Amino acid sequence: MSVSKSKFTVKRITLNAMLIAMYLVLSYMKLTMGGLQITFAFLPVIICALAFGPVDGLIVGFLAEFLSQILGPYGMTPTTLLWVAPVAVRGLLVGLFAMLVLRSTDIEAYVSDRRHLAVLLAAIVGTGILGSIMNTGVLYVDSKMFGYYSYAMVFGVFWIRIVSGVISHIAMTLVAVPVTVALRKSKLI
Repeated sequence: MSVSKSKFTVKRITLNAMLIAMYLVLSYMKLTMGGLQITFAFLPVIICALAFGPVDGLIVGFLAEFLSQILGPYGMTPTTLLWVAPVAVRGLLVGLFAMLVLRSTDIEAYVSDRRHLAVLLAAIVGTGILGSIMNTGVLYVDSKMFGYYSYAMVFGVFWIRIVSGVISHIAMTLVAVPVTVALRKSKLI
């Protein structure tokens, strides 16, 4: 079964809602040190994008991070949508990659070849790097608007933020792929 191109069914919308809820729970389990944050909240977005494609990845990423921002300590601010954008874009890109590359085969066959798994891993890590760069840009805009972080705080941990994004996306990919395969085999997606 390739990346789903079907319409939004009740089952699919329900699964997306469950993935949004998982994101919210995982977003509260994070390690924060200065301008660096380590979290696995993006895992449900990767699973959604691999299972259903770019539209679902974008929607789940957007809604999950929007709810996380609104329900979190920050509430609605002028930069809320800027903070939502990196997660939504990463969901879109992982879904586009899945749609373009997995269109002629199923994910099980795709990941059985280690070279293909390496390409998938590289694509998701690439979205992690892009997301880290986007988050740094949003942090800079946010800090300028509200005057809280210094230039050194925003950009001083840039490379650490990139490395942590790469490491976390490798770990999330290594978890998301077998979970997606298992969900497909059990006919849940």
